[in-house]
Amino acid sequence: MADETRLHILELLTQEDELGAKDIMSRLDLSQSAASRHLRQLSVTGYLIEGRRDGAKYYRLNQDRVKATTDAIEAFLK
Repeated sequence: MADETRLHILELLTQEDELGAKDIMSRLDLSQSAASRHLRQLSVTGYLIEGRRDGAKYYRLNQDRVKATTDAIEAFLK
């Protein structure tokens, strides 16, 4: 979560139910390699759920993981 680009990806996906990798690349002006690296990291850590449709990768937020993180941050700040 320390990476600003990853936070921007999460923010985008709070506004959309699902986005394709190419849409994320375009909206954030990311190269294919940068987008792949960030999307892979968010998927591995459980923040994104990855799917495929017509050969393209699509991503959506893992709401449970995001809520658990938000709850942990709120508890820490109390």
